[in-house]
Amino acid sequence: MNNNRNNTTTIPSIDKILVPIDTTSLSRKAANYAIHFAEIEKAKELIVLHIIEDVKGGGAIALRAKYGDTKLVEGFRKAKKDSAEEIIRPLEEEAKIKGVNMKGEIIYAQGKSVVKSITEYANKNDVDIIVIGGGDLSKKYLVVGGSVANGVIKNSKCPVVVIR
Repeated sequence: MNNNRNNTTTIPSIDKILVPIDTTSLSRKAANYAIHFAEIEKAKELIVLHIIEDVKGGGAIALRAKYGDTKLVEGFRKAKKDSAEEIIRPLEEEAKIKGVNMKGEIIYAQGKSVVKSITEYANKNDVDIIVIGGGDLSKKYLVVGGSVANGVIKNSKCPVVVIR
């Protein structure tokens, strides 16, 4: 046993946890872990973040919008937001049961990638740790473009826990 007190390391407190979610089961698994981490760490806040990506430029909705049909884009965004709320709602209930202070956030990418949206949000909101689902993190997959989880790992200023 080493009694040298100068060699001790302290683990920083985890007050704010961010878990980006989408519609995948892996995302839900990451959210479950994040709720558990928030509970055991007695985190002050768990943020469940859903990013609504922009309408793709070459798609039918974007082409219709280009020619003035903005109602279609508004309908698309509303449907995406409603879907995100349906994903967040059961997580809020689970967090409440466990005594975790959870906030659901839905933001629009506004021309940014999902990775940039997540990392900018984390930095702006002083997040202590990100918990994210990581699908295919194989070397072969990462060479051809990567994943959102890999991009968050590379660009985040805080620790990232990847759930597989």
